[in-house]
Amino acid sequence: MKNAFSLAGIRVVDLTVDRGELCGRLLADLGADVVKVEPPDGSPARSIAPLHGGVSLFWALRNAGKRGVVAEGPRLEELLAHSDVVIVSDDPTAPDLAARHPHLVVTSITPYGLTGAWAGRVATDGVLAATATIAWKAGIPEKDPLFPPASFVDDGTSVTFAFATLCALWQGGGQLLDCSVNEAMANMGDWGLPGASVRKLAGEEFKEVRAGAGAIWPSFRCKDGFVRVVILAPRQWHAMRAWLGEPEYLQDPALDTFPGRLAIQAAVINPLIEELFADKTMDDLSAEAQQRGIVCTPLAQVRDLLTNEHFKARGTFTEVDLGAGVQGPIPSGFLEVDGVRAGPDAGPPAVGQHTEEVFADLGPRRTGAPATEALPLVGLRVADFGHGGVGVEAGRMFAEYGADVIKVESRSYPDFIRIQTGAEMSPSFASSSRSKRALGVNAKKPEGHDVLLRFIERCDVVIENNSTGVMDELGLGWSTLHGVNPGLVMVSSQLMGSRGPWAGFRGYGPSTRAAGGIEMLWSYADQEEPAGGLSIFPDHLCGRLGALGAMAALLARRRTGRGSHVELAQVEATVGIVAELVTKEALEPGTVRAAGNRRDRGAPWGLFRCAGDEQWVAITCRDDHDWKALVDVMGSPAWASDSGLATASGRHARVDDVEAGVRAWTATSSREQVVAQCQAAGVPAGEMLTPLESITNEQFVSRGYPVEVEQPGLVVDRFILDGPGFYGSSMPPPVIARAPFVGEHTREIATDLVGLSAEETDRLIDAVVLEVTPPHP
Repeated sequence: MKNAFSLAGIRVVDLTVDRGELCGRLLADLGADVVKVEPPDGSPARSIAPLHGGVSLFWALRNAGKRGVVAEGPRLEELLAHSDVVIVSDDPTAPDLAARHPHLVVTSITPYGLTGAWAGRVATDGVLAATATIAWKAGIPEKDPLFPPASFVDDGTSVTFAFATLCALWQGGGQLLDCSVNEAMANMGDWGLPGASVRKLAGEEFKEVRAGAGAIWPSFRCKDGFVRVVILAPRQWHAMRAWLGEPEYLQDPALDTFPGRLAIQAAVINPLIEELFADKTMDDLSAEAQQRGIVCTPLAQVRDLLTNEHFKARGTFTEVDLGAGVQGPIPSGFLEVDGVRAGPDAGPPAVGQHTEEVFADLGPRRTGAPATEALPLVGLRVADFGHGGVGVEAGRMFAEYGADVIKVESRSYPDFIRIQTGAEMSPSFASSSRSKRALGVNAKKPEGHDVLLRFIERCDVVIENNSTGVMDELGLGWSTLHGVNPGLVMVSSQLMGSRGPWAGFRGYGPSTRAAGGIEMLWSYADQEEPAGGLSIFPDHLCGRLGALGAMAALLARRRTGRGSHVELAQVEATVGIVAELVTKEALEPGTVRAAGNRRDRGAPWGLFRCAGDEQWVAITCRDDHDWKALVDVMGSPAWASDSGLATASGRHARVDDVEAGVRAWTATSSREQVVAQCQAAGVPAGEMLTPLESITNEQFVSRGYPVEVEQPGLVVDRFILDGPGFYGSSMPPPVIARAPFVGEHTREIATDLVGLSAEETDRLIDAVVLEVTPPHP
């Protein structure tokens, strides 16, 4: 049953095939009436692997909760005339559709956008992982780079596009949303571009190459697998040292710093930890370490997710009818609202299952014209209590599209990403807190608490991702803030959620990725230990999920007048991104494991080295037609012309031979040559790009993706930020501007917004209740 918070009354027509299917599912989870339109013989996506009992688990999980109709020609036009949104994928006629129905929000999802140098390219999820600067991060230098598992790129960016759709609905009127998967994924690229651009502009010589998990995110073998332990702060090191028995040779004060420990980490510290962990299980180790104040999470296999007590307690999975008599567990939804899970309330529809009921009750025709051009979120005010990557990224999405987002922190409790370089500004912080204002206030002081309550009375949204219970301890929990401001929307995001046996766990993106099962899948098939990667996934994804939930809650408030509390367990976002693999493991135990770059969806499917240093190309054959075209491109070598390779089953059976042949072909050419030949033949292929390469790449530049920003506080005066993942025909370009220092706008916010006098503001600054920039002496 849907909760009172919902997108009730909004009808979405879903015309997607494969790409963007999750976008409509997310809107259905949040209460919209999402109508899946298929041809009479069903969507081609119904045959996408993985399959079980003839049912596509890919299709079933992304279409759960939708209604299904068969509608073509005039009947489809009639449905569109009675709807608010239509989502299309890989459809170059989207502008014509928007012109025919000016009242509609047309969410057009394509690999590279409707314009630009690569607008006509064909691409799969794997190809986009390469061109969108995510594939280069995972794996080790001795082996191939790694695609992320499942449909990571298409699903992750579907969250951004669902947010875009709700922004357009909030703005009112119809418009065309030009949604580029390539840019939206790079936009979620873990601060790779701003960080690399600062290093480059500072004259540093460095190489962008995968390095596994690096020294910061090590994995340790234990009794039943591996755990990830993160030791950064001195207090975490002291807790680990005590657990090791306080050996004398580890007492050197120099070891209190991460660089000091790095010198002996591999030879001394890591072997001691692994010896301590050898006879303990992943879950027991994680629980004890967390109790001691050490960040530790299990490196869960997919099978572990299904039996985990934390997920059971949270109701992370729900049983649904997947079709054709197949029952199975699926993730129950990414968000909770006012304590109710926002997720599928039914399985996927059969072909045309709801055609008669939908057309019997279309309701009134929608009328209207294109929206007036404006940033859609102007007039909204957001209090951003975020730390690290999740909360601040949610705030960033609001700031870019016109909201007044105010970063709330103090020098006694700053955002730890802000000070990661030892100063009050870092490239990562500057990226996620772009375009915001800053209020410096000490929430632990009574007068500071009072100022915050008066401030929040005047806000529309509060975003926080502090550890579980922190906001309540500060007197800023949901019940308090809802009492102060009944129309407030609050977004809370914790590592493991606010309830369940692991609710108190602390950690970072790679900690969540480990516990959510994705790390052990994002690895090589021929090794037991995880390959590791430099991504901090799921921080940026969770930020966008939080922004999506907030927008849905604001639309509900517009209808009901009531605010809502949106909650997001970061670990459940990780589980949701590999959803069909979890369901497959439940239905076929023991079948889901790391596969490297290979996929059931086709063969060959991988990253292949080209001529030059660390030059790679993604090539994916979706079907036999793609394979025949690739054989022709390669010059029809004898090995590839073997009739036994003409079918997908034949290629999968001899995939080692197939990949060896493709590698031999790509090795002698540049990646650009290989891609040009493949694309000319209609074979999905793309260069593996790094963040620095996106600054000069023809497609990114043609879409206005690299944005130069002046940013005080860095080692360089200017650096490069990533541009947006979507554009709206009635939206000007998003606001991409510098980030603030702590308390940079405290005086104007205190006087103009909170209502303090200048004298009272000065008194609170003198008492260090309020903080300003530069710091008050």
